[in-house]
Amino acid sequence: MQVDKLMAAVDAEWVAARTRELVEVFSVTMAEAEVCRLYEEMMRDIGLEVDVREVTPGRNNLYARIAGCGDGPALMLNGHLDTIPVGNCPPCYREGDRIYGRGTTDMKGGMAAALAAVKALVDTGVQLQGDLWLTAVVGHEEPEAQKDGPRALIADLNSGRIAADRIVIVEGRDALWVMSMGSMVFTVELTSSAGGKHTQYVPFGDNPIRFVGDLIHRIHQCQVELDAGQVHPLAGPERIDLGIVEAGDYFNRTPLACRLTGTRRWAPGRNAEQVLAELEELARPFAESGELGLRISMEHQREPFETPGEDAAVQAVGRAHAEVCGSAADLVGMRIVGDANLYVHGAGVATFYYGPSNETAHADLEWVEVERLQRAAQVYALAAAEYCG
Repeated sequence: MQVDKLMAAVDAEWVAARTRELVEVFSVTMAEAEVCRLYEEMMRDIGLEVDVREVTPGRNNLYARIAGCGDGPALMLNGHLDTIPVGNCPPCYREGDRIYGRGTTDMKGGMAAALAAVKALVDTGVQLQGDLWLTAVVGHEEPEAQKDGPRALIADLNSGRIAADRIVIVEGRDALWVMSMGSMVFTVELTSSAGGKHTQYVPFGDNPIRFVGDLIHRIHQCQVELDAGQVHPLAGPERIDLGIVEAGDYFNRTPLACRLTGTRRWAPGRNAEQVLAELEELARPFAESGELGLRISMEHQREPFETPGEDAAVQAVGRAHAEVCGSAADLVGMRIVGDANLYVHGAGVATFYYGPSNETAHADLEWVEVERLQRAAQVYALAAAEYCG
């Protein structure tokens, strides 16, 4: 049977070796040149022709296609080659079934598994009706890249340089991650036109910091309301969180400006501009009470996405997971955002995630299990055979 042939064609030790080779290459965002060369070489070694798309000098997106022989739908397996800073994560090593090191689970293991899936299809001679694409991008992790790799891929989808009816990002745990909330980093700035004054001569009730405290309390109340309101069945309640509070420049002087910076995550059905307007409405009463200027800004905003569970590609991956793992795949949503948010809204291509693992992503001790890498590769190969036809 084709299913048995494809599953047998995925060699666990081959996937493990490719994972280790990738992880041993330093590839923090903006320093991906060497890993791009290595992954391109791996793609060519399994018989693929590679379209090298320069994003910035030495930093390349990589695109390869198994051409379909009919008119079936096109599927893209996609992921990023960069990592977060290494930090305290140890150098790559293997211990039993686990491979340790920065990028093992986020997401060089997934990229090795996707490569193994394509190799299995090539080696077994499976003829797909639709195209299967394998694409690797740079510039995913660190904000300084401004998502230049994913944005270049979006431009190439829109121009026709590459094509896909569905995108599976080979990241996350072995579940059907079909939904992410929208996200923004917001800053609320309250400014005083009265100038800085000695706190001895200003009633505390008039100190701008007092109104900051009231606003923080209101933000907490807002989260309580969100928890009690409409809750998304996959991702739970929306969130509003604070990470930075700044005010003042001297211990006994009233501040000229106070800033609150945090994150806001919202469910599908609304957009960033609407959420920003809600934040302004929430903060305005406190600015007016303190006769303070108010400015609300946002950055790194991503709109939410949701791909239906009954989508044909989602169903194909789900059936492949059941075949390989012997159980139904979980259908999940997340508050965190990723490249799917960009692909769905930037290129109009339905996208979702399925990866080998994600439990140790960004952790000091990052690792992935070889067995799960093999299973993920088998799932990708079987899903491509079904979806592309």
